[in-house]
Amino acid sequence: MRRVVFAGILVILWACAGGCFPPPPPRDCSIESLVVDESPFPQGAVAGSILSPLPQAPRESAGRTIYLLKGIANHDVHRYRSASQAAREFQRGRELDFSLSMGGPWETPDALTYRSPIANQYHVACGLEHGIYMCTMIAQYEEYYIFFNAHMSPDAMTFQDLERVLLAIDERMAKCLGKPLSATH
Repeated sequence: MRRVVFAGILVILWACAGGCFPPPPPRDCSIESLVVDESPFPQGAVAGSILSPLPQAPRESAGRTIYLLKGIANHDVHRYRSASQAAREFQRGRELDFSLSMGGPWETPDALTYRSPIANQYHVACGLEHGIYMCTMIAQYEEYYIFFNAHMSPDAMTFQDLERVLLAIDERMAKCLGKPLSATH
């Protein structure tokens, strides 16, 4: 009897995989177009190829590594079926990416003043990870979850460089979502 119930549940889940859950809202932007290139980074940065989809991410995902003169940066974009799924991923990221097991202590430096005016949820903090000073930003923009991190040093990226990249991410998301980016940034 348990096998029959279990098999029935599997059949329902399999059947729903294609259509029981509503699709995300239509967008006029590709997932790849949301990933930043080297233009907002310090001179000499080189953008790696876009990988899409990303391993262990939703089917609609993309990311790339930016190679700095001394260090790297990573930018990943995940698109979920709903804003609530992206919000759950943001909470998971907040708990995992900023835990002491990932280095730290994770704090937002006073020198970092940029905050996204369009993200539903947004967090930036910096700390030591494997002995390297890193800054990490996670954000939720409607059904999108964004992860960005970078090596920080005068030879890699400064806080001013980081704020320029964070603004570039916001500009891409604002255009995709049809949201005005406030003039107060």
